[in-house]
Amino acid sequence: MPHTATSSESRLRTALHQRDLAAVLNAEDWAELAVRARLQDLAAGEMLYREGERIASLPFLLSGEVKLVKAGPQGREYVLHLPRSGAFCDAAALYYTGGVPTSAIMVTAGRILWLEKSALRRCLSRNPALADYLLAVLAHRQRLFINKIASSQGIISVSRRVAAWLLHRSRMEKSDAIHLSGTRELWARLLGVSRESLSRELNGLARAGVIRLERRRVEILRRDVLEGSAHD
Repeated sequence: MPHTATSSESRLRTALHQRDLAAVLNAEDWAELAVRARLQDLAAGEMLYREGERIASLPFLLSGEVKLVKAGPQGREYVLHLPRSGAFCDAAALYYTGGVPTSAIMVTAGRILWLEKSALRRCLSRNPALADYLLAVLAHRQRLFINKIASSQGIISVSRRVAAWLLHRSRMEKSDAIHLSGTRELWARLLGVSRESLSRELNGLARAGVIRLERRRVEILRRDVLEGSAHD
């Protein structure tokens, strides 16, 4: 007998419509995940979870933007990553045995889909396609963090960091026009540079005709130049 989707499964399918994650889920996965899946709308500045907290469900970002931050001395905030819509905020949280190592805070208003971790692990144990998807997500995140560590050690120049960042954002948005939420201070912290250094680099690229720079938007005009800078 063919499987008939429940109302909760239908809501889950609607939420994940045209997301890469949906393409690797089978009928058994949909039924498993739908049982305790829940949607949550959050405003800019609201917190998904706090550093050190234990979470039973994994947040998948359906819309908006989130920042993953770690607290430093004197309350300084270190921005480690800015997940965008269509991605898990931190897929590795599926395997953390203790509390999460960062806080997750909404940069813009958005919608979160919470998926129960135990249900996800059961799905992973029987679905190789889902396991491959998650491994690819984790490998991509590891690459980003390796580059961030290299940047913090001065191995990667500011110009190379900014060029690679613009290309990465363009790939994520599938467009030469990049829309920037948050502030330049936020982006500078993500790149591990000062706000002044980031502004100087962006303005220099704009003067050279490599990008068109607006207040909340960057348009890539010379992708070849950026690619050369990113690999210098």
